[in-house]
Amino acid sequence: MDWIQLSLQTDQDKADFVSEVLTGLGSFSVAYLDAYDEPIFETSVEKTPLWKSVIINALFVPDVNKAYIKSSLQELCGIEDIEYTTIEDRIWEDECKKDYHAMRFGKRLWICPSWECQTDLPDKAIVINIDPGLAFGTGTHQTTQLCLEYLDKYPPIGLQVIDFGSGTGVLAIAATKLGAKSVIAVDNDLQAITATKQNLRKNECESIVKTRTTVNTKNSNVCDLLVANILANPLIELAPTFNKLLKQDGVLVLSGILKEQCENILNCYSQYLDNLEVLQQDEWCLVSGIKKTETPVK
Repeated sequence: MDWIQLSLQTDQDKADFVSEVLTGLGSFSVAYLDAYDEPIFETSVEKTPLWKSVIINALFVPDVNKAYIKSSLQELCGIEDIEYTTIEDRIWEDECKKDYHAMRFGKRLWICPSWECQTDLPDKAIVINIDPGLAFGTGTHQTTQLCLEYLDKYPPIGLQVIDFGSGTGVLAIAATKLGAKSVIAVDNDLQAITATKQNLRKNECESIVKTRTTVNTKNSNVCDLLVANILANPLIELAPTFNKLLKQDGVLVLSGILKEQCENILNCYSQYLDNLEVLQQDEWCLVSGIKKTETPVK
């Protein structure tokens, strides 16, 4: 069956209400898009980010009453400019397969979708089985790539690891397959936790990785390695928490940092970490360091 796609533009503050109206009018799905290619880098830990100007695409059945929808949007939302396009029905799973293939990170790590044959990979390949889905983090973004290459270069053999902002759990799975003793995957998005659990089962890592929506800040010295692939502002906000969670001489790996934000991250974490190092891929950076030796209280 073909679909009718309605497109409109609205403000950040109205987006959720417009979405609710479209759902009430019979839309089968609603998607938010960036109207002006406006990246979001400044957000708090608790806040769900959204662009200032949002394009909303909503799917309807072919015989939808377009005049009624238009009048309803005008009356309830004050929106007059809408566009309709016909979306031809396709096998969407096959469309995805065209663009997502096995990828190597470092010397040994591979992310492989279920539809590709793993017999073509090198004998010593460490394979993470993940198909693209709704949660962020399947290895295609530079921030994830930097973390995977770091883990491949410095495998966490026998270490206790925290993957903070786990997304699909790809870094938690990578740490497990590279020899971690235990891993905690933390993400405040329930959809991400669901995706992580599915991928843990697919990769047979459930006995090593535990999922959490929050981290207990009352605990301290709980991990040897903490990897946080989020954004610069949350990384700065969480610096004291990360420092507390790390064991003495523990390693902290931070990603999701634009190169123009890197100096702020270094300035923030210089009070907590020694041996600060920066890796860069395109416009994105990864910062790593070792927890400073704490001076005993006399």
